[in-house]
Amino acid sequence: MNAPGIDRLLHWVAQAARAPSAHNVQPARWRLAGAQLELWEDPACWLAAGDPVGRDASLGLGMAWEGMQLAAGADGWQLGLPEPEAAPYPPPTVPRRRARATLAPGAVADPLAAWVASRRSCRQAFVAAPADARVRLDAVFAAHAGIAMRADDSALEGFATAHQAASIDLLRDRAIGAELHAWLRLSRRHPLATRDGLDAPCLGLSPLEALGGRVLMRPAVAATIARLGLGGLLVDEARKTRTATAIAVLAVPRDVDDFEAGRRWYRFWLALAAAGFAAVPMSALVDTPRGRDALAVLKAVPAGRRVVNVMRVGVAPAALPASARRPAAELLEVAATAA
Repeated sequence: MNAPGIDRLLHWVAQAARAPSAHNVQPARWRLAGAQLELWEDPACWLAAGDPVGRDASLGLGMAWEGMQLAAGADGWQLGLPEPEAAPYPPPTVPRRRARATLAPGAVADPLAAWVASRRSCRQAFVAAPADARVRLDAVFAAHAGIAMRADDSALEGFATAHQAASIDLLRDRAIGAELHAWLRLSRRHPLATRDGLDAPCLGLSPLEALGGRVLMRPAVAATIARLGLGGLLVDEARKTRTATAIAVLAVPRDVDDFEAGRRWYRFWLALAAAGFAAVPMSALVDTPRGRDALAVLKAVPAGRRVVNVMRVGVAPAALPASARRPAAELLEVAATAA
């Protein structure tokens, strides 16, 4: 058994593709060359305005790598330690390899693999968590202290207010707004609605809200609304954040790169799903000056660690829809072997 079959590989790729990425851009591509599995980055998925230094891209690729490792391990295959490759931004105009490792049979399945299909981003208000779930949540934070720090419950209102303001700040940036708008799939008839981006059900929008969003989220319109001091008409982050059971500040040692941070973050997110919780990033707190200033006050980060993101965590009000993904066959290349 020297290499996995194509059907098995496609299953792994589909599982790895369930890993989250900013705006659901899905930057990961895969190539099998002999016993080497390679992760490639598609530059068409780079968010140049919102992610100029490639932090979100690298986090997402690390998550995809962890997803692949979980998928392969569930089938008894071991993916060796990744060999990340230098990746300056802006990226080249053609895909580039970001990491590779050797595949070999003999792995033991990781329990977190069972939660890949059910992990969700919950952009709605949460419901109250029962006492036993809160105990499980405490255990998740303790087990993932290398990536997740729990903010004091007393800071919840501060996080709600700060995220609302920072999110409105992002609306004022037309370049960031245009980028977001390009990845919105607010109509069921959108040609890419089943492949990528952010659709109305995953954003928790009703059909009427989605219809309004198709007009109001146009970059010029949204920026004007924000500049007029009416951003609260488009942003409801404060109310939703107040319903969270916990706020997780995601921080890693400074010598841990974004790729590895993404791997740790994904494992934490899967552990939340296993404990009965959903979550959603509060990226405006790290993407805007106002958000970063507020975060520095709301949660002290130990010296030697850096923040990569913030999440609100809670119990989803109902079953959440799965976000769109590209077909696995489009994401995999198998190199020809010599005869």
